[in-house]
Amino acid sequence: MDKEFQKIVFQFIESKSYTGQEKSMVETVKKVMESLDYDEIIIDDAGNIIGGIHGLEEGPVVLFDGHIDTVEADNVTEWTESPFSHYIADGKLFGRGTSDMKGAFAAMVYAAGTLERGKLKGSAYVSGTIHEETAEGYSINNVLDIVKPDVVVIGEATELRINIGQRGRGEIVLETYGKSAHSSNPNIGINSVLKMNKALLAIEEKYVEKEDVLGKGILVLTDIISTPYPGQSVIPRVCQVTFDRRLLLGETRENVLEGIAAVLEPLKEQDSEFSYKLYFRENNFKTYTGFSFSGDKFYPPWKIDEEDTVVVKAKEALIKAGIKPEISVYSFCTNGSTTCGERGIKTIGFGPGREQEAHITNEFISIDDLEKSIIGYRFLALALTGEGEI
Repeated sequence: MDKEFQKIVFQFIESKSYTGQEKSMVETVKKVMESLDYDEIIIDDAGNIIGGIHGLEEGPVVLFDGHIDTVEADNVTEWTESPFSHYIADGKLFGRGTSDMKGAFAAMVYAAGTLERGKLKGSAYVSGTIHEETAEGYSINNVLDIVKPDVVVIGEATELRINIGQRGRGEIVLETYGKSAHSSNPNIGINSVLKMNKALLAIEEKYVEKEDVLGKGILVLTDIISTPYPGQSVIPRVCQVTFDRRLLLGETRENVLEGIAAVLEPLKEQDSEFSYKLYFRENNFKTYTGFSFSGDKFYPPWKIDEEDTVVVKAKEALIKAGIKPEISVYSFCTNGSTTCGERGIKTIGFGPGREQEAHITNEFISIDDLEKSIIGYRFLALALTGEGEI
């Protein structure tokens, strides 16, 4: 690895930045951007950091986005080395966040910071967004309001492919209701867990998963809890489950819930004591700066056409960079849910690493991929900001 880039990516991995605790990482990124002579550095109210490189002529604005929060490394005894020690072995860089996604973010920061201004027409921005792991797409809204990009490049892992879309994600809560009673006299109560059992069996038997070009609109049960808990000789009056629903093109909050309700409504006719509530879980939180976000856990899908000029330009640029990119889509959710899914900004994904390397113990990324991505980001910046020379 280039020594200057190696120093940068090592610093980023050393900066522990669990979701909601990104302050030290932001400070590290700011110092790196300053050392690379970024023309503009902004830390917004939410705590995202944005760096800008401006060409000598006006032109389109491209935003390279990478989230700087990581999931926790709570099983540290299973790591070969400390998750924050950035060790290298077998052509791989190890450490928490190497794949998801400090490796790609470091490549973006370095690539933009080493662009020749004379070749750039327009502006290239790099955003280090916070709180993505638990609320993808929320904090980047602030970045978009500031930068107003014409094109967004998401740096999540693509194996150096060009990703043109992804399924969305919805976190759906289903509650069934009963009536509390002492468990020694269950006949005078209504057991909400047994009602939930009926609901889950009906969903398993009758709920039909949809499918489109992005994949399957799966519905997966992720947790279940009864109230009161622990029961202590009490018939539970409420049972709540959470589903992870992967969303497809054209799906809305309303029709997603309607699809589940269509399975549950007949249960009311079969059982007069069956009642339920179905909704998207709220997503209200504060960032490390104290900035508040509120909404629900509904993250739209997105896709742009393979023949769109942005995709064509990106493909041509990466080929000139020595990369032969395939066209693909993400299987997981990214900030593209907001940039393209909600706000309609043309968005592509390009990044080093593989999706399956995210969040794992002994997380790693290929050094060869990292080095290629730096070149790729430079060429994309020049191609997507206008008539910049390559």
